[in-house]
Amino acid sequence: MMNLFEASWVIARRDFIASVFSRTFILFLIAPMLLFGFVAFFSSVTDSQNRAALQPNVAVVADSATTEALAQSRARLVAGTSEQSFPVLHPVRPAENLAVQAQALLADQSGGYSAVLGGTLDHPVLTGPTNAEGYVATRLQLLVDDARRTAALQSANAAPAVVPIERVVTDQAAGNLQMIRRGVARAGQAIIFTATMLLATLLLSTLVEEKTNKVIEVLAAAVPLDAIFLGKLLAMLGISLVGLTLWAGMAGLGYTFFMHIFRDWVALPDVAPAVGWPIWVVLVMLYFTTNFLLLGALFLGIGAQASNIREIQTISMPVTMLQLLVFFLVISVAGPSFGPAALAAYIVPFSSPMAMIALGAESETLWPHLIALAWQALWVVIIIRFSSRLFRRTVFKSASSGSFFSFGRGKAKSGS
Repeated sequence: MMNLFEASWVIARRDFIASVFSRTFILFLIAPMLLFGFVAFFSSVTDSQNRAALQPNVAVVADSATTEALAQSRARLVAGTSEQSFPVLHPVRPAENLAVQAQALLADQSGGYSAVLGGTLDHPVLTGPTNAEGYVATRLQLLVDDARRTAALQSANAAPAVVPIERVVTDQAAGNLQMIRRGVARAGQAIIFTATMLLATLLLSTLVEEKTNKVIEVLAAAVPLDAIFLGKLLAMLGISLVGLTLWAGMAGLGYTFFMHIFRDWVALPDVAPAVGWPIWVVLVMLYFTTNFLLLGALFLGIGAQASNIREIQTISMPVTMLQLLVFFLVISVAGPSFGPAALAAYIVPFSSPMAMIALGAESETLWPHLIALAWQALWVVIIIRFSSRLFRRTVFKSASSGSFFSFGRGKAKSGS
């Protein structure tokens, strides 16, 4: 009988070749690209529309001088903030009855006004529902105050000249450095989480077909169950790495293409992670591997208990929720917080890879990563061993031989 690693290699090679050299593997590669491509395209198309729809429109029913003063104040304040920081002002010619006109403007569906501002700069009147007291009223108050202040200074010939700020350029600032590295940390966490959720969940249904057609009994009679679990896990990891490599290459080509057309399309951060880009990229690959093996071993063990696809579909929702809960836990790590939640994220094996990649972006110390990788590898061994023993007891209805850590010793005796 082959030892554990030889048997695992045979199983992994068999599953890898059967999956990669199949026509369905092309669909496996194309489907996520189409999904994310459509999401990115429609997000970019609807982004400006959403911003415009969420920005309040205010009708300004006032004389031309007041309207012009408010428009100039808005232009000055928007230049220092953003277009979305203040409501859009629409000048409207005043009617004889301003109160009736304001009600008509608010009821006009084509105008879509959130409030109506009337009166003068010395006595402004805001007409609108109670929710206009928040964002709209506060921003309009800033515009009115700025317009009145500017008018008072100009009438007294005391308007100050614009004084440019002298710039002293430095290499970097601690606050800016921390902010950018925090963004890099969360990007690494998102990459590992998204790739793992997309790929590792497929392991839930790996053993269902082989249990149905009795192939698992033939394999179990020839190799240890530990080797079956480890081999299938490694095969799926290899398939995932092939897919990720192709997706990353295509994403890089797409980024280069769009950067050639649109010079400032997406700017990469100009600050390296604390450990440096080369080491951090290697850590991303290592922690994706350990995260995939940890969750993949768990999902393989859970899916091995199911007897058909319907049960797998029932299990999929709790498994997805489990991954989301883990991701919400590790979000607390990317930042200056080192409380109980962050400590738990470093220790819990299922959150440790994503927590440690955030540490690599914010701390240059390397020895914690060696300990973390060893800790995560230990839990991969434990989960595979536990899953195979549970499978042997619940599915094959046979007792396991050897101690808990005695890998590959003894064969499973299938029950009748």
